[in-house]
Amino acid sequence: MNQPFLNQFGKRRLVGGTITLLAMVLLGGTAWLVKQRLGHASILTGATCLACLFLLMLIGVRRRIRMLPLWKMSTWVQVHLYVGLFCTAAYVFHVPKLFADGLFEGGLSLLFLGVTLSGFYGLYVSRTAPKRLTAVKGDFRYEQIGWHREQIAQLASGLIDPDSRSTAAPVLARFYRDNLFPFFRSPPSLSYVAMPGGARKRRLLSRLRELDRYLEDETRQVAGRFAALVRMRDDLDYHYALQFRLRVWLVVHSMLSIGLLVWASAHALLALQFLGS
Repeated sequence: MNQPFLNQFGKRRLVGGTITLLAMVLLGGTAWLVKQRLGHASILTGATCLACLFLLMLIGVRRRIRMLPLWKMSTWVQVHLYVGLFCTAAYVFHVPKLFADGLFEGGLSLLFLGVTLSGFYGLYVSRTAPKRLTAVKGDFRYEQIGWHREQIAQLASGLIDPDSRSTAAPVLARFYRDNLFPFFRSPPSLSYVAMPGGARKRRLLSRLRELDRYLEDETRQVAGRFAALVRMRDDLDYHYALQFRLRVWLVVHSMLSIGLLVWASAHALLALQFLGS
């Protein structure tokens, strides 16, 4: 990534952040003036917040209609971020306290805070996951990870030769059966998906090194291939964990956003009906 692009990206963030901050100040000042004149400032802030929620849903539409010339995806992500920040400010201006009382209002506030927190988490994951993925070997599509996992397992099982005359072959075969077979044939655990790390890989490689004194040249070469497959499988599981986390976040954030939009629309209709009566 060249320096001019970094400067351009930094300028875009500065401009976007400045505009968002000015919009927050303008909304807060306008709401204060309306309140001072005994008007319904909550209508202004509530309508602004609801309009922002509808606008934020456009990012999902843009993801699914890629052929339309509606700006670049990166531009939509930036717009989504700044509108989300502005929507959070509008919500703060709208409510007397972050956690409202009552079942309906309290549920709405919890849902809004859930969407906001999941949005910030998504921002963190989307910025850090690509760097972490490029730090390990391989470029695996999520849909093909299962196939790659099966290929590695088959390669590992093919390394065991039942007809080998080596006296160390039974030792290596027993190690494969007790340690490597469960590793290659089982999907990564939920704990690994939640916090991926290299503890499993280091433990298996350490045990393989401990076997070295019992092995001969032929079985030592097989052990080296096992070690390479362990590293490959660990890299694959690392890709799976990070990509799975991104996909789960996207589904959860989208479902919460849809629920929030429906709930907020119902809240707006009830509020207008109350004011009209």
